[in-house]
Amino acid sequence: MSESFQNEIPRARVNIKLDLLTGGVQKKVELPLKLLSVGDFSNGKAEGTLSERDKIDINKNNFNSVLANLNPEVNLTVKNTLANDGSEENVKLFFQNMKDFEPEAVARQIPQLRAMLAMRNLLRDLNQIFWII
Repeated sequence: MSESFQNEIPRARVNIKLDLLTGGVQKKVELPLKLLSVGDFSNGKAEGTLSERDKIDINKNNFNSVLANLNPEVNLTVKNTLANDGSEENVKLFFQNMKDFEPEAVARQIPQLRAMLAMRNLLRDLNQIFWII
């Protein structure tokens, strides 16, 4: 009989297991995954050298508040495919919490796409009205 699927290791997850031998008893311990990311995530706003800055502890409970404090932004120049004239648009994106990374939230930050989202929502509402009638 095969082992249960519960013992399978998912591809997207890193499991670090340690075999401990304490007092003659062997015990398996799973260690939490800890990462250290080093970089200037302040978009040039922080002062001092990178080595002088304080470490920021991030976990699932404080991620949004840390992101809001860092206030990261992205400045891009992208091809304007909506105008279809070969022009380029400057796009500035801000991120305050994890929901700001969702495609619709990113689209809301770009005026041309925000107008298209509004049109889509109007069409969706109109469609619902016709289903009611």
